[in-house]
Amino acid sequence: MKLASSSSKWLVLAVLAVALFMMNLDVTIVNIALPHIMTGLKASLSDVEWVINAYILVFAVSLITMGRFGDIFGRKRLFIGGLILFTISSFICGLAGNIWLLVGARALQAFGGAAMMPATLSLLNVAFKDGQRGQAMGIWGAVSGAASALGPIIGGVLVDKFSWGSIFLVNVPFGIIAVFAGILIITESTEPNASRRIDWPGIAIASTALLCLTFALVEGQKYGWGSALILGLFAASLVGIVLFVLVEKRRDPPLIDLSLFRDINFSAGNALSSLLMFGLIGIIFLLVLFLQIVLGYSAIKTGLVLLPISLAVMFVAPLAGRLADSKGVRWMLASGMALTGVAIFLLAHLSAGTTWQSLVFPLILAGVGMGLIMAPANTVVMASAPVEKSGAASGIMTTTRQIGALLGVAILGAVLQSRLVTNITSALNNIPGMSEGVKAAIIAGLSKGGATSGMNVTGMPASTQYEMTEMFKSQFAASLNSAMMVAVVFCAVGVFVALLIKNKKTA
Repeated sequence: MKLASSSSKWLVLAVLAVALFMMNLDVTIVNIALPHIMTGLKASLSDVEWVINAYILVFAVSLITMGRFGDIFGRKRLFIGGLILFTISSFICGLAGNIWLLVGARALQAFGGAAMMPATLSLLNVAFKDGQRGQAMGIWGAVSGAASALGPIIGGVLVDKFSWGSIFLVNVPFGIIAVFAGILIITESTEPNASRRIDWPGIAIASTALLCLTFALVEGQKYGWGSALILGLFAASLVGIVLFVLVEKRRDPPLIDLSLFRDINFSAGNALSSLLMFGLIGIIFLLVLFLQIVLGYSAIKTGLVLLPISLAVMFVAPLAGRLADSKGVRWMLASGMALTGVAIFLLAHLSAGTTWQSLVFPLILAGVGMGLIMAPANTVVMASAPVEKSGAASGIMTTTRQIGALLGVAILGAVLQSRLVTNITSALNNIPGMSEGVKAAIIAGLSKGGATSGMNVTGMPASTQYEMTEMFKSQFAASLNSAMMVAVVFCAVGVFVALLIKNKKTA
């Protein structure tokens, strides 16, 4: 059963918008709950990094393949299947009793999201093939932006009023409604000329290389940066990247069309998209930890403090996109990266005495910078690809963004963990009267757990507990500042990349 197409296309958009809102909400909403997940599941910083990275990793490596599956087997079929998996895995996430069950459920959730995401755009194109496609795409983009902006607020309310599990359970009723509505409303479509060959070797190699790199970055502090395991994983990821390039050159069709990267604009545009997500997701990850662990803010207050960056992106991105349609974008992109770098530099002076008011301006500045990059980078990438390869170009751009987000959390989290152990070690040596055994126990706990798990002050005198807690907050803030400065360096690289772009007018 399906409704008449003339009256149902807006209903199709409504169903797709619900699914899109759920997917994008889960990207930002989880960050707000991380400190509560750490406490509730007795997890370390490196553990909860996997809650984010498991999702991004699976999403990144399966996105292009899921788009191919939709063309071959039916976009509606893949969308509904992905939505069902996303809803079920959200339920499991919400009830997870240990950190690794949560991580596993997040991986399943990402797989469902990867099945849905490419299908939403394809189904939208089909539903609005007779007109009003631009208006529909505008609404689609607005829903995506609203979810990102509202994620911290909604997450904060749910975590404070209920529990961290509620941020996942809220997806369940909306998912169920969307599944039944989608079955009734959406019309099936396929791509008759789509190749039915799947690049399984490419998928396996890319997945393995990214997993090795992520594991090494996240767990390097725990196992030792110079250990055989971590060095071996870094080497394996490098070998995997080289092997992936060699294999893709011989596949027909390849998972990723590497010939597109011969165009400097395509390569630079994708690099900027990746750096954008590196900064956005990585900095939000760090600030959430700072606001809740160091300043002791509630989840809802944390969400409100972070709101300026999302609002600035939502306001500036459409304006920048319109300018990118008619003017050269090189200096706009370079300015965006420079503004983002300056904003992060201003943020890299955190302390236990930092006020939320002092964060407003740099957060707005970061949002403006990122807004200047978002749409113009899309324009550069899509304008540099041949029309017949626009689908492949879009898939590559989305994948590189996810990889950027993955590396943002992994690299900045690794710097935070490493500097925290170094800073705490130095601070403990300046505390008189503390035994070497106690110092060693604290450092071992931090090295293994990554953040707060090593700072157990139970049983110490009240004055010592206070001194240790204040010392930890101070050193945690200093370690965050070091991670922020690494992000500034990546922004500086982004300015150089932007200047490589050749200005071209785009229609």
